[in-house]
Amino acid sequence: MNYCSLALSGLILMGCGIQDEFEVPQSDCDGFGSPLISLEELKAYYQGETVRIMDSVQWRGYVVSSDATSNLFGEIYLQDEATNASGGLVFLTDLLESHSLVPFGSSVVLNLKGLYLGRSGGSFKLGGGFPSFGNLGVGRLPASLFGAHVTVLCNQEVLPEALRVSIEALSENQLNTLVEIPEVELLPEEVGLPFANSGEQTRRTLQDCSGNSLTLLNSGYSDFHSEALPDGFGSVKGILSNRGSRFELIVMNPLDLRLDQPRCDSRIERKSSDRILISEIADPDNLAEARFIELYNASDSLFRLDGWELRRFTNANLEPGPAVSLDGLEIQAGGVLVFSAYPEVFKNTYGFVPDAIVSRNGPADSNGDDSIELIDPFGNIVDAFGTPGEDGTGTASEFEDGRALRRKGIILASAVFNPSEWMVHNDSGGNGTIADPRNAPEDFSPGLH
Repeated sequence: MNYCSLALSGLILMGCGIQDEFEVPQSDCDGFGSPLISLEELKAYYQGETVRIMDSVQWRGYVVSSDATSNLFGEIYLQDEATNASGGLVFLTDLLESHSLVPFGSSVVLNLKGLYLGRSGGSFKLGGGFPSFGNLGVGRLPASLFGAHVTVLCNQEVLPEALRVSIEALSENQLNTLVEIPEVELLPEEVGLPFANSGEQTRRTLQDCSGNSLTLLNSGYSDFHSEALPDGFGSVKGILSNRGSRFELIVMNPLDLRLDQPRCDSRIERKSSDRILISEIADPDNLAEARFIELYNASDSLFRLDGWELRRFTNANLEPGPAVSLDGLEIQAGGVLVFSAYPEVFKNTYGFVPDAIVSRNGPADSNGDDSIELIDPFGNIVDAFGTPGEDGTGTASEFEDGRALRRKGIILASAVFNPSEWMVHNDSGGNGTIADPRNAPEDFSPGLH
């Protein structure tokens, strides 16, 4: 039996290559006969740098990973309880086909004496010693030493239960444990792509309906790497890992992705309302890039704007320009949303960041003679300013170098422009408008209605 060793600071480190011969861990009912310590007591050995444990102690854990499909290599994930685990760690080894010796669900005992313990980004690791750039880290324990440190408890195989936890509730406490992430889907642009590019570690992205995301980590050497990522919405089960401060999920089988429900965009209830209205449109005389448009929620409840759009008819055009999608936005009861095409100028001018950034030459970037419409998810005009097909110059809707402000007390939207509902300032006057150009920021009130 060959051992490859390195001397580091007087310590003999444990191996540096895959071994062909190893001692098979035997089923045992008592472990290694050393005192049993808890996971917290084990973690306490780590004091800020990789350490070799010299005490004769052992720790019991449950195997919650499998390399049967080759999406894992050299890593065995263990948590302290089969259900309701308080935490876990990853055991590094160069043992091939480890699932045949310590299958998923096995209850194992680790002989900790001589193993190295380290930590990276909140994740605790056990294994052999590994020198790197003058520092000591945790590397893979040689297969030849595996049986001396791992034993399978007799008649102790159980089926671990995954902790069900949302993306936004993930924490370091769940690192290296089996989790189930509910109510997620893959990014639309990744649906149909392979799980991983051949021969490459590949990251895909899961997200929930609120836009919270989680990386899905796959190996380009796995048995299923070429299979297409599924469309749909549902849950994903895997091992919670990390890369620096970012969480990652490792699945062991494509069946761990149960995405068989309609995607988020078809699950969100789309509604119309006559209480969502345009409340202010700005074209400052002194700073064109400080233009904005504001929406107001006159109802007594929060309102989601999924499927809604804002569109602008430039000058006398009968066809609108590209619409601004309001998907994912919501307005609090009695609240407003402010849209800007020049967010940095807006912030420097008005002192806060706009709620949404939209394209230039659109509804938030009008020079005062355009018409604007608010459209609900069903294609209906909910609210309108100006008349499409009519150049606003010299009309009741001209706000060039000024602003259009919805009068107080108006709480219902109007699909047809009603000049009596608006107070309009511009540089020319006439048709009920006021010849009094407005300057930013003092003559505008974005965010207030």
